[in-house]
Amino acid sequence: MLKLPLVTFVVTSYNYEKYILKTIESIKAQTYKNIEIIVVDDCSTDKSRELLEQISDITLIKNKKNIGQLASMMKGLELAQGQFVSFIDSDDVLMPDYAQNHIRVHLQTSVAFTSCQIAEIGENDEIHTMNSISSPQELFESENSDFTIVKKHFGGWHWSPNSSAMFRKASIELMLNYKNTDAWRICPDKFLFNFAHLIGGSAIINKPLIAYRRHKNNAGSCTLVTGNKKLHSDKTTLVNIQNNLKIRPETIKFLWQERKNLGYRNTLNLIIKTF
Repeated sequence: MLKLPLVTFVVTSYNYEKYILKTIESIKAQTYKNIEIIVVDDCSTDKSRELLEQISDITLIKNKKNIGQLASMMKGLELAQGQFVSFIDSDDVLMPDYAQNHIRVHLQTSVAFTSCQIAEIGENDEIHTMNSISSPQELFESENSDFTIVKKHFGGWHWSPNSSAMFRKASIELMLNYKNTDAWRICPDKFLFNFAHLIGGSAIINKPLIAYRRHKNNAGSCTLVTGNKKLHSDKTTLVNIQNNLKIRPETIKFLWQERKNLGYRNTLNLIIKTF
């Protein structure tokens, strides 16, 4: 008897006591039931960890020191049993059919990861828009109205934010060997998404499947979104510039480090694609 694949949700938690339970509730409410939930708390100083300790049907990892988001994601990945993995920010809310739609597209393709459109909500769950400019706005090559295959080069940004994505675990397990996680303590999706896209491509699901929360404490907190424009604060602009400058050297260095695992020919081909 064939079995539906297991999906692992890795929730990275840091000082979001106001939102963390809503995030986990939205995962538990999935119409797709073959799931597991791993929460990695990165030394929260609020009541987040106390709230998480009261939940019996999750795996809770309590970091002994603050290690940043990418390192916390990799801790969750290391324990993940699922063939597919989603990394969820602890202030976002998933639509009930999130996993069902991601798995459906994965089983129709062989891409390394899928990313969905997003809605946007505020601090008190109020809906700002169901058609976020932070979702992909470009037209990609598509033979299916439900999803589009991304045909873009390495280094850009062609997807929705972190919680929007579901990865084939096999396509990103190599990331467990990546040591310089301090380079991506915040906004690690820039590196992870581009790396996975380089390894096996990606697809966009043409439907909002998460509610991305904008509030004063998140990385995009000061990004004014209106019309067809995203107006970044100087802080956000600086983070974006720094990420753009380091993504190629970090990726090339990591690929070369893993040349024995990837094979020399594959490694050189991947490095060439980063330019």
